[in-house]
This record gives sequence, structure tokens and C-alpha cells, in this order.
Amino acid sequence: MQRPGAARSARLKSSAAVNRQFVKPYHLYLLECEDGTLYTGVALDLEKRFVQHLLGLGAAYTRSHPPRRVLACRCYPGKGEALSAEYALKQIRREQKLQFFKPHEQLAGVQLSPVSQSARRAAP
Repeated sequence: MQRPGAARSARLKSSAAVNRQFVKPYHLYLLECEDGTLYTGVALDLEKRFVQHLLGLGAAYTRSHPPRRVLACRCYPGKGEALSAEYALKQIRREQKLQFFKPHEQLAGVQLSPVSQSARRAAP
């Protein structure tokens, strides 16, 4: 005889394993700003986050250093892994940051969504 709740517990474990397969990955990304500096961040939706940075709605740093393009991106299955990788990336020198990403993760400066300077200034 099974203990009470054992079947429910098994179902929950099974559904958690299935749900992990459909969870959106977290993106660790590296931006090049207009002044040549680099910015590192984590997001679920990289394109949406990049647009937020362009409009001045992202991080305080990118409000004063507008991003030019996304240089590289790497996906992680969970937020914890992405944040740990972000911390590690922020600890290394600029020259090593691009080496942190594998060649296929480097986006060769792809700008995801063009936004004009006037649109940036008009954003709240």
C-alpha cells in the first residue's frame, strides 16, 4: 500500500520534468555601447530587452551609455545559471569577454531592432 500523497508527489515530479523542457532559456548577452564600452546582462527575451535598452527603459548604465549592438549571446536553462555566468563575465577583463563566448555565440554586432536617436530621446 502506498503512503498517502505518494501518487500525487510522483505526478508533480513528472510534470516538473516535462515543464523544464518547455521553459524559455535565459540569455546572457554582451552589448557594445555607443562610447565603446561593454554592458553585460541577462534576459528571457533578448530582443525585447535590447529595445528597452535602446529606449532608455533598461538599466541605468545603458541610459547614459546607449547601446549600439548586441555582440554575443549565450543561453542557459535557468536563471541561476545565467546570473552566475553574468557574474563570472563581469569579473574578467574586456579583452577576455568575447573569448568567454564561443564563436557561434558571437553575433558579429547584429543590431536587433533599429531605433533612432530621436525615438530614444522621446521615450519616457
